Amino acid sequence: MTAQSTDHDIARQLYAAYDDHDAEAIERLYHADATHDEIAQQRSKRGAGEIAAGMQKLFGWLPDVRWQIGSIVAGQEGTVAVAYEMRATAPGKGSSVSLRGVQLITIDAGRIRHSEDYWDATTFQRQIS
Repeated sequence: MTAQSTDHDIARQLYAAYDDHDAEAIERLYHADATHDEIAQQRSKRGAGEIAAGMQKLFGWLPDVRWQIGSIVAGQEGTVAVAYEMRATAPGKGSSVSLRGVQLITIDAGRIRHSEDYWDATTFQRQIS
């Protein structure tokens, strides 16, 4: 991240790292002590390393997973909301997975301090089962 990176740029960099399945880039985008909440699963991750490891696990489980950004909306300074659609192939089933969600990202000093992801667990479970 450069000093001139905007919050909008950082959100785009995060989703580019998701699409590249680049856990190291994801880790670099987060503060070392950052937090991430998966609201649908009622789970939290603490620390950039744990957040990146969680994404690496997802990439292994859904090897063709990709995200399409619908919009990025800036809120108060340091906060952005990303509306997205995640697409993948269900493991062992071969059917398509399409999941819409919104991620709220709080950025401080050019890195992500906190993120929280909102998506429908029932829809996801139905598509992968």
